[in-house]
Amino acid sequence: MKDRKIGPKSQRKLLAGGVAVGLLGMGAAFLGTSAMQTTAHADATTLKLPAPPPGGVMGFVVQDFVPPVIQGKDACPTGTSPKIRDLYLASQPADERARLERKENEPELTKRWQATVFGPDGTNICSQPDKFDRPLLRTVQSANAGGLDLDNDDPGESCAHEEFTAPDGRTGIDNQEYRVMGCTLEWRGKDGIGGDLLTGMRQFHASGEWTQVILLRGVDSLENDDDVEVIYGNTPDRPQLDSHGNFLPGYSFTISDKPPRHRNVLHGRIVNGVLVTDAKDIKLTQTWGQGGAGDIRGSRTAYDFRHAKLRLAFQPDGSLRGLVGGYRPVFDVIQSPSIGGVGAALAAGIDCAGTLATLRKYADGIRDPKTGKCTGVSSAMNLYAVPAFVNDVPTPPSHAGKQAP
Repeated sequence: MKDRKIGPKSQRKLLAGGVAVGLLGMGAAFLGTSAMQTTAHADATTLKLPAPPPGGVMGFVVQDFVPPVIQGKDACPTGTSPKIRDLYLASQPADERARLERKENEPELTKRWQATVFGPDGTNICSQPDKFDRPLLRTVQSANAGGLDLDNDDPGESCAHEEFTAPDGRTGIDNQEYRVMGCTLEWRGKDGIGGDLLTGMRQFHASGEWTQVILLRGVDSLENDDDVEVIYGNTPDRPQLDSHGNFLPGYSFTISDKPPRHRNVLHGRIVNGVLVTDAKDIKLTQTWGQGGAGDIRGSRTAYDFRHAKLRLAFQPDGSLRGLVGGYRPVFDVIQSPSIGGVGAALAAGIDCAGTLATLRKYADGIRDPKTGKCTGVSSAMNLYAVPAFVNDVPTPPSHAGKQAP
């Protein structure tokens, strides 16, 4: 047992040197992307875990960071959300719909449905979604979802909503983002095959654009430990990959010290082999290949999780597997297609206006103090991380107490 005090106001000593490294195990790395398409089971109670490394410092690089889509027809019994073309066809009388669907009338159909993407004064459905009145998306109907219980310790900040049950039996799961987005082709895909978002996310992490690292300090046991410092941030360093595209363990990464810099310091504890953290806002890089340019809202995009938590299970091979969850501003969910603008609507058929309207309907967090309305949705991401050496670059003293830019 430690002699350090615990609690939100506890004073924890940093390990000497300022450069933290950690490595536990060099075993098998990744079980496959398909394993991440269902909710991670952050439960290590039946696993045989090794002792922590000397000094209690451990590092990890995040290989997978994807929405926890649960496949199965019970989630979307009437199918995935229609694209703009299909929505237009559904709005037509049956005889007209049949006529437009004939091959010789495809050019006319294309011209007509694409016209619905544009509004007056050069507006379009993705760049200016607020200016379009569109049907709501189909939403997830299943009672099961991956995620965390976000409102149990601060219920007054949440708006009324229906909660999910996790595949591992945990109740009170808050994940309204999944409720709204879980029936889109981008998330769910067809015939049980993950959508584009699930299969494409790793590219951003492998490229160094979004690459995330986790640094743990003060780990006395991987089974139970009541006081662990957790640093969760981004690195500009690119992971090394094996022939299957999996991240190789044991490489070195340094937490970013240049804007946009995201270094989140959390307090955690380990309970039966599962690392859980206290609620705190978390920001992480999400540039969508912008190369540092500003987005349409005037600032570089980011993952902005409010009142966020981690729940990560230690694995016998030295990896971490679990979830990060928090509340996201509703517009943040459609940042990528909104940046894509009219191209996202015409090429991918994404109805940004309908998506934004549905997100607002199911918003359950980030309550506006003036209106009392919730402006964010509960969200979760499956996370899988392999052992790595992580060099910390702390926030300079002049920025103490402030979120790094």
